[in-house]
Amino acid sequence: MLILLLACVEDTRDTSSPGANLDDTADTGTDTEADWITPAAPEACGYTAGSTPGAGTATLDLVASDFAWDPGTGTLLETGLAFNGTVPGPLIEANAGDTVVVNFTNDTDTEMTIHWHGLRITPEMDGVMQMMDPVQPGESFTYEFVPPDAGFYWYHPHMSGDTLLERGLYGTMIIREASEGRADCDLPIVLDDVLLDDDTRQIAPPDTDMMQLMGRLGNVLMANGRALRSYEVTRGQTILLRLVNSSNARFWDVRLEGHTMTVVGADSGFLAEPYVAEHLLVVPGERYMVLVEATGEPGQSYAFLNNRFQLHDDEHSSMVEYDPMGEQENPVFYLTYGEGEVEGTPWVQPTPDIPAFEDNVPTTFGHQWVLDEDMMGGTVTIDGAAWPDVPMVTVQGNVDTLFEVKNDSEMHHPFHIHGNRFQLLAIDGVPVEGPPAWKDTWDAPPMSTLSFASPLDNPGEWMYHCHILEHAEDGMAGLMTVEE
Repeated sequence: MLILLLACVEDTRDTSSPGANLDDTADTGTDTEADWITPAAPEACGYTAGSTPGAGTATLDLVASDFAWDPGTGTLLETGLAFNGTVPGPLIEANAGDTVVVNFTNDTDTEMTIHWHGLRITPEMDGVMQMMDPVQPGESFTYEFVPPDAGFYWYHPHMSGDTLLERGLYGTMIIREASEGRADCDLPIVLDDVLLDDDTRQIAPPDTDMMQLMGRLGNVLMANGRALRSYEVTRGQTILLRLVNSSNARFWDVRLEGHTMTVVGADSGFLAEPYVAEHLLVVPGERYMVLVEATGEPGQSYAFLNNRFQLHDDEHSSMVEYDPMGEQENPVFYLTYGEGEVEGTPWVQPTPDIPAFEDNVPTTFGHQWVLDEDMMGGTVTIDGAAWPDVPMVTVQGNVDTLFEVKNDSEMHHPFHIHGNRFQLLAIDGVPVEGPPAWKDTWDAPPMSTLSFASPLDNPGEWMYHCHILEHAEDGMAGLMTVEE
């Protein structure tokens, strides 16, 4: 078993009396959610890939269509959408260096492109309308690309994302490497929330300018498209949780009741040095791979919990935010222990060669992005403008380059850059703690400056944007040209 401890995040929340019978947990959460949701019956811990493997290939026929799905309320969402009739859509599994072929058909009434979030592929296949024509209703397009980096990724529409993801259009990808360890339970988890009307239990449209400016927070928390799922495990197993946040705006501050979480990977692959975290912040678009040793008691259920996170913190803002999930911790899903105990598969941590930029900070400076907001005017900007008026950023490729994001607003913003990978080095000049990690999405806290570096080894024209989906749709986005 993995026993490597390198960092521990202090957590002052009450973790006493972990474990419970699942029947006793139905009333946990907000009053509204407790009235609506019945915990699901335990299901197998693991996944089934939707793609078809071949000799150095992985192929998937992917269809976006209308699909009424149940988020756990017992009421089908009449305006729901899905890829291949499932929420999340089918999981794509391939090896790094394989050719992935996705034959996409748009069977909805909305034009769209599909973005392969985090992959360093060619700009023409990245799925943004600046680089390709949208796929019109009733039409098809074949995406073909070669992902070079092992890791956990996801896919989603890159047009009208604030509504299409809310309605169910997203899926996951596992890109493997030869030295990758295998867990007894490899469990991808898409963390999402949905805002439902109190009376109809249908998706509530964002009906206020403030919701558009702040980002939409839901009143039902979901794991893999359903509230209060339960996954059956056995004491002694090793469990690999692959977490991705697909929410419009919710920052997930999560912990697993009664268990230790060891972070073994981040956005774009495994870490050379895992670390232990009592809780973990996962911002929209971000991913983590977390190893858990199944040490619970047979017959007991342990909640994966989310804690309220304030996008405007008390230090920098007097803004009072309303979260329909309340101020308390809320359960998202459960690990439910069956009877007996097994000798689990020992985890073998890959050993990627990740250069430590903090030991050799690049002297080439690329750009400083400035994020801002006008609460009275209801606008969000990058470099003083909104898309498409944000100035183009141009940098030289294949050069280690330093960048900054300066957040002049009073709000947290998850910043995502397409096409290349980066290492976060410092916040306000203070080096970040923990091992180096390849990232494409990270939090820019209020009134702070982030420093990060990249080798810029994937030339092309690449989009960057805030991953609060309402902000991206409102123009908090731009383009960066990485020249060859």
